[in-house]
Amino acid sequence: MRLTSAVGVLLFCFVAVVWCRDVNNPDYPPQCLVGQPQVYDPVQAEKVVWFDIDLDAPPRQRFKQLARAYKNEIQHVFDVLKYFFTIFPGIDIWGILGDVTASALEKGMIMNPYRDEIEGIAEEIGVNIGHLAFLNIFYEMSRFCTSIVAQTEDNKDLYHARNLDFGQLFVWDIPAQSWGLTESLKKVTVNLNFLKGGKILFKGSTLAGHVGVLTAMKPYAFSLSMNAKVQPDLFNVIRWYMGERPNIKFVMYFERWLFENCDDFECARENIKSAELLTGAYFILGGNKPGQGSVLVRNTTDIQFERKLFDGDNDWFLLQTNYDPDKLPLFIDNRRDPGNTCMNKLTRKNVSMAGIYQVLSSKPTINKTTVHTVLIEDMVC
Repeated sequence: MRLTSAVGVLLFCFVAVVWCRDVNNPDYPPQCLVGQPQVYDPVQAEKVVWFDIDLDAPPRQRFKQLARAYKNEIQHVFDVLKYFFTIFPGIDIWGILGDVTASALEKGMIMNPYRDEIEGIAEEIGVNIGHLAFLNIFYEMSRFCTSIVAQTEDNKDLYHARNLDFGQLFVWDIPAQSWGLTESLKKVTVNLNFLKGGKILFKGSTLAGHVGVLTAMKPYAFSLSMNAKVQPDLFNVIRWYMGERPNIKFVMYFERWLFENCDDFECARENIKSAELLTGAYFILGGNKPGQGSVLVRNTTDIQFERKLFDGDNDWFLLQTNYDPDKLPLFIDNRRDPGNTCMNKLTRKNVSMAGIYQVLSSKPTINKTTVHTVLIEDMVC
């Protein structure tokens, strides 16, 4: 039996739902659930907790309530990573990573307000600030995800959804029959309301201990998810650690910046094209007008290319994993083809929360590294 926890919220023209995912054995031939009994259950929408982040508060104070509530769970994420890095006998890799990242933080190489927010969390729960800062950087490089934007047949709604996959190869949890890091991250999945002037500016999902956003939406405006590239720009990360790229933007902080500074799809799209980033990424963007859906493929300095809804003969949806659309996926990680096949089986007339969730619950789109699922409905206004 798959156990799911979920939370849903209705706000203006947007609906967002987040599930933590548990996946049973055996693994793992493709299996599309479209046409089978519905697995979408909005009644479960209560277990992923919401927190308010007041952007008018001092940065050090903003995340303290959340951090206090998830102190033990954040520490467990650290414990899994520390244990993993013991694969190098006689070398304290975890300690070294903490030291060099703390040094980078002290030098101002992580920009404010994010630096002060990280320091506030570390202060609140008593964790090593270098390890916490490393965790924030680590998320930039190590996510395997599937994101979808799909337009309904009547053009009244656009659905934006994603599975967050994270933790492959990080210690196999025998009782859970899953990856240890994946299991620990399920327990730190949270939803956030970012407030400005006492009102909701935007909503997002993230992992406790991180001050960026993984998936987010701004009411009446746009939604955004970001997938990492399967080959992270490790050389550029090393250059950053060496102080050679001090002014670059971290992708998930940049995603949050977009929601704080843009009020529409086009503003977000133009800023995504030009920002200088720590690593390359795929930005999956949805808007509140018919046809406003794009996948922007980025390297660290500029855009490589863009896929748009309705560019082709039948492009009523876009599905993006962790590979450039013009390149073949890794043969052991082909989520793209089964996902596209399942979306086409769904058909445009059946695009809905329940329909998209059925696709994201189909193997291998859902897999042993799936931490959570997010569904967003961008109603065309």
